[in-house]
Amino acid sequence: MPSSNYIVKVGAAAYFKMCAHEHFLAQVSVPAAQRLHDAFEATLNLLEENPCGYLRYEPQNKLDAELHAVLFAKRYRVVYEIRGEIVYIYDVQDCRQDIDKNLV
Repeated sequence: MPSSNYIVKVGAAAYFKMCAHEHFLAQVSVPAAQRLHDAFEATLNLLEENPCGYLRYEPQNKLDAELHAVLFAKRYRVVYEIRGEIVYIYDVQDCRQDIDKNLV
Protein backbone atom coordinates (compact mmCIF):
# COMPACT_ATOMS: atom_id res chain seq x y z
CA MET A 1 0.00 0.00 0.00
CA PRO A 2 1.47 3.42 -0.96
CA SER A 3 2.30 5.73 1.91
CA SER A 4 0.81 8.81 0.24
CA ASN A 5 -2.03 9.62 -2.09
CA TYR A 6 -0.95 13.07 -3.32
CA ILE A 7 2.18 14.72 -4.65
CA VAL A 8 2.99 18.04 -2.95
CA LYS A 9 4.77 20.69 -5.00
CA VAL A 10 6.02 23.83 -3.29
CA GLY A 11 6.07 26.85 -5.58
CA ALA A 12 9.19 28.98 -5.77
CA ALA A 13 7.56 31.98 -4.11
CA ALA A 14 6.29 29.85 -1.21
CA TYR A 15 9.68 28.15 -0.85
CA PHE A 16 11.57 31.45 -0.68
CA LYS A 17 9.03 32.93 1.70
CA MET A 18 9.42 29.94 4.04
CA CYS A 19 13.21 30.29 3.85
CA ALA A 20 12.87 33.98 4.75
CA HIS A 21 10.73 33.12 7.79
CA GLU A 22 13.28 30.52 8.93
CA HIS A 23 16.22 32.87 8.36
CA PHE A 24 14.55 35.68 10.31
CA LEU A 25 13.74 33.36 13.20
CA ALA A 26 17.27 31.91 13.20
CA GLN A 27 18.61 35.40 13.95
CA VAL A 28 16.88 35.10 17.33
CA SER A 29 16.91 31.35 17.96
CA VAL A 30 18.34 28.56 15.82
CA PRO A 31 16.36 25.87 17.70
CA ALA A 32 13.14 27.81 17.09
CA ALA A 33 13.98 28.06 13.40
CA GLN A 34 14.58 24.30 13.32
CA ARG A 35 11.21 23.69 15.01
CA LEU A 36 9.53 25.88 12.38
CA HIS A 37 11.25 23.92 9.61
CA ASP A 38 10.21 20.61 11.18
CA ALA A 39 6.61 21.81 11.53
CA PHE A 40 6.56 22.83 7.86
CA GLU A 41 7.88 19.41 6.83
CA ALA A 42 5.23 17.72 8.98
CA THR A 43 2.56 19.85 7.31
CA LEU A 44 3.81 18.79 3.88
CA ASN A 45 3.52 15.16 4.99
CA LEU A 46 -0.06 15.75 6.18
CA LEU A 47 -0.95 17.30 2.83
CA GLU A 48 0.41 14.22 1.05
CA GLU A 49 -2.09 12.13 2.99
CA ASN A 50 -5.24 14.27 3.11
CA PRO A 51 -5.19 17.78 1.61
CA CYS A 52 -9.00 17.90 1.39
CA GLY A 53 -9.44 17.90 5.16
CA TYR A 54 -8.60 21.58 5.68
CA LEU A 55 -10.47 24.85 5.43
CA ARG A 56 -11.16 26.72 2.22
CA TYR A 57 -9.20 29.94 1.88
CA GLU A 58 -10.68 33.12 0.41
CA PRO A 59 -7.97 35.62 -0.62
CA GLN A 60 -8.69 39.34 -0.73
CA ASN A 61 -8.28 39.33 -4.50
CA LYS A 62 -10.54 36.67 -5.96
CA LEU A 63 -8.70 34.01 -7.95
CA ASP A 64 -10.00 31.42 -10.37
CA ALA A 65 -8.99 28.60 -8.04
CA GLU A 66 -10.37 26.74 -5.05
CA LEU A 67 -7.74 27.42 -2.42
CA HIS A 68 -7.32 25.74 0.95
CA ALA A 69 -5.24 26.65 3.98
CA VAL A 70 -3.72 24.81 6.89
CA LEU A 71 -2.18 26.37 9.98
CA PHE A 72 1.10 25.12 11.43
CA ALA A 73 3.48 26.18 14.19
CA LYS A 74 0.68 28.28 15.77
CA ARG A 75 1.29 31.33 13.54
CA TYR A 76 1.88 30.21 9.98
CA ARG A 77 -0.49 29.29 7.17
CA VAL A 78 0.13 27.26 4.02
CA VAL A 79 -2.13 28.23 1.12
CA TYR A 80 -2.58 25.58 -1.54
CA GLU A 81 -4.70 24.24 -4.36
CA ILE A 82 -5.56 20.62 -5.14
CA ARG A 83 -5.55 19.67 -8.81
CA GLY A 84 -6.12 15.98 -9.34
CA GLU A 85 -3.41 14.11 -7.45
CA ILE A 86 -1.17 17.16 -7.04
CA VAL A 87 -1.18 19.71 -4.23
CA TYR A 88 0.33 23.04 -5.31
CA ILE A 89 1.56 25.22 -2.44
CA TYR A 90 1.35 28.88 -3.43
CA ASP A 91 2.11 30.77 -0.25
CA VAL A 92 3.42 30.47 3.31
CA GLN A 93 2.04 33.28 5.45
CA ASP A 94 2.92 34.59 8.87
CA CYS A 95 -0.55 35.27 10.25
CA ARG A 96 0.77 38.12 12.38
CA GLN A 97 1.67 40.16 9.29
CA ASP A 98 -0.52 42.47 7.25
CA ILE A 99 -2.67 40.41 4.89
CA ASP A 100 -2.00 42.88 2.04
CA LYS A 101 1.60 41.66 1.93
CA ASN A 102 0.55 38.07 1.23
CA LEU A 103 0.88 36.64 -2.26
CA VAL A 104 -2.64 35.19 -2.32
